[in-house]
Amino acid sequence: MFNLTSCPPVIVATVSGRSYYRIINVLKSLDLRYLSLSPEEAALSNGRVIITTNDESRIVNREGVFLDTQLEKYPLSIKAKILQNCMGNYGSAKEQLVIGIDPGKRIGISILYCQFELDKIIVSSVHATIERISFILSSIDSPTKIVRIGDGSVDLSHQIAGILNSNFKDKIIIEIVDEYGTSIREGTEKNRGGIRDMSSARKIAFRKGKIWNSYK
Repeated sequence: MFNLTSCPPVIVATVSGRSYYRIINVLKSLDLRYLSLSPEEAALSNGRVIITTNDESRIVNREGVFLDTQLEKYPLSIKAKILQNCMGNYGSAKEQLVIGIDPGKRIGISILYCQFELDKIIVSSVHATIERISFILSSIDSPTKIVRIGDGSVDLSHQIAGILNSNFKDKIIIEIVDEYGTSIREGTEKNRGGIRDMSSARKIAFRKGKIWNSYK
């Protein structure tokens, strides 16, 4: 089964100590493997994804180079690019971005790319949900972008769907998903840090729903 350990390591190409530690801290938070090389070594390497500084990018001078500033601003986008570069050997995994949302008092969000979970988060308001999802949809390139929203809180589900539809129109597909069976039973596990909400969001992301425009 495809997983991140199947991907070649990200090449970290900088002699700047400050930039190096900023880069590897983000890569560690994304559970990505990395290999440290000098910019000169990186230029001659067969690395598919190289992260360096703006000044040192002139030394690396090749495709597949990302800047440390891009990594800090768009970490999930870079992670998606890394997965995309690995997909040649795993053609069965669809190259699509899917966002699962579990609406409620706390809103769970799961972000899938190529059927791999890039990240999972918890937010506490519709505004925060729209803000985070809009940023993800705008910063990750994908031929297909699907947002799947659980129907456990109908009014909230349609509110989120309506705002996203207004903002992105035909650039995304919005589905309303039957939540039955996606939630962990009460008492089975305490919902520390929104674990239950994030788990439900992930299950929603994997479950095909009904197109929102035809659901109303």
